[in-house]
Amino acid sequence: MRGPGSLVVAGLIGVATLTAACSSGTSNSTTTSTLVGHLKTGAKYVALGSSYAAGPGIPTQSAGACTRSSQNYPSLVAAELKLTLVDVTCSGATTANVLTTPQGANPPQISAVTNDTSLVTFTVGGNDIGYTAMAFSCGAQSAACASDPTQLASSLATLKTSLTTMVSAIRSKAPMAKIILVTYPRLVPPTTCAALNFTSEGDRVVASMGQGLEQVFLEAAKSTNVLLADPYVLGKTHGPCAPASLRWIAGQTVTVGFPYHPTPVGHEEMATLTEQVLHG
Repeated sequence: MRGPGSLVVAGLIGVATLTAACSSGTSNSTTTSTLVGHLKTGAKYVALGSSYAAGPGIPTQSAGACTRSSQNYPSLVAAELKLTLVDVTCSGATTANVLTTPQGANPPQISAVTNDTSLVTFTVGGNDIGYTAMAFSCGAQSAACASDPTQLASSLATLKTSLTTMVSAIRSKAPMAKIILVTYPRLVPPTTCAALNFTSEGDRVVASMGQGLEQVFLEAAKSTNVLLADPYVLGKTHGPCAPASLRWIAGQTVTVGFPYHPTPVGHEEMATLTEQVLHG
């Protein structure tokens, strides 16, 4: 297990999710171990998502255009829990690429989910609202670094519907699978961070989008009764200006990884939180 400092919080997140499940109609006599349980060695694990799950720039990269790392958080979880990983995460993916729309030569990611799947994780949604693209625009301090609150609210509402549809599709294909939504690490810390190269307006624009994403993720997890691993909630002191050993997400300049994306340490943390939720 990695990152012992986060384990208690991750456990609390898992308990909170399970509490929400009970309040939504699941019997109060259902225990954490019954709901979460230990997965059997070799059980099939399907990882869905975009670049925040795929790990662009982190060695070793897979062949093809998805810029997927063998050290992304799904790979770390699979190695720790001795699961058989089918990793279809792909940089640039939207929820449509998970559900219905091929991404280049890659079929919709949901096609990897089958009846024998025991675990599904997903980290996707930022590309639906242009989150990473906006971070790059604000890092370049371009005129495109601007917000439209009405458009953002509409995009977030559409994203919530898409996430709900995604969970329904996963459950339809793999009724017995445990499903975990892994949120995005927090990019913009509470205080100014020079590593982002944002203006004060850029800080506001990107932070607003990140907060909106987090709120949608929380609401979607609660409404669909999936488990939640939430690095965002811990991320105030783990942003791009944190010491390298504590930095979960990169700023504009990187040595390993990709700008404005989870670092190798961030993927380790996302893996630890996912494992802790599974262990209950």
